[in-house]
Amino acid sequence: MNKNELNPELKKMLQSLQDVPERDLQASHVGREKYMAQIRNLKPRRRVFRKSARQGTPIGRRVWVTRFAAIAAVILVALSSLGGTIYAAQAAQPDDLLYGVKTLTEEIQARLEGDPEDKLDLYVSFANRRMEEIQNQADAGEQVSEKALTLLQQHTRNMLEQAAQLSEFGMNKALRQIQENLQLQNQLMAELGKDDLQETSPGLLKTQEKIRQQLEIVENGLQEPEGFQEQMQVEQMEMEGQGDGNDGSDTGNEDPQQGDPDNPSDGQNSPDSPGNGGGNGQGGK
Repeated sequence: MNKNELNPELKKMLQSLQDVPERDLQASHVGREKYMAQIRNLKPRRRVFRKSARQGTPIGRRVWVTRFAAIAAVILVALSSLGGTIYAAQAAQPDDLLYGVKTLTEEIQARLEGDPEDKLDLYVSFANRRMEEIQNQADAGEQVSEKALTLLQQHTRNMLEQAAQLSEFGMNKALRQIQENLQLQNQLMAELGKDDLQETSPGLLKTQEKIRQQLEIVENGLQEPEGFQEQMQVEQMEMEGQGDGNDGSDTGNEDPQQGDPDNPSDGQNSPDSPGNGGGNGQGGK
């Protein structure tokens, strides 16, 4: 077989293709219309959206979340700064700038405590802090702070008030605790009194006198618990009354010769007043 001659089988297949009839144009048009009709009747496939980190959240919600995150960040920074300030204030001494922060946190801590026994323990610890601060000032050759001495008296007063709220057994135990603390205070004041720098301090002398009075109250309370409770109630009512009458007490201490500025005749002797002795003798005429 010549190499240029086609393979008989391949030649037979090609000849079969020549026998295919021509395509009917009308049938072709009908088939195309059916195909297009099927396409038009197809239902659109549901699109599945994958939420990305940016497109998954509506714009309004993203703005709100962003603002909230910014506010939370500011609050976190503020609390961190405040926490650092409070922590630093714990080592502050009476003459330091942060000493007010230190005592304020103590007051808040005591107000948040509702149990009288636990609150009593807090005031005892506060009193111990004041004594330590006073001792540090004396060791440094500084004048003892009047503020620390005043706070020491207030802490002891608060101890007594908390002790009066306890049962007889608990009150006896609390008074023993207060008595021990007062004895330490008295010992500290006696040591400070030997120092030439401290012995003339009016706050120190006042504190020593107050400690002696409080020790006497404690001793009486150990002997007469009911009398101690009554005494503390009366004193507390008197203190509350003084606090409510602060506005009126100022006017009550005014010089009666000054009188009311809106009513000159009130509290003053006018020239026409029969009791006026400075009327150039007119009263006798």
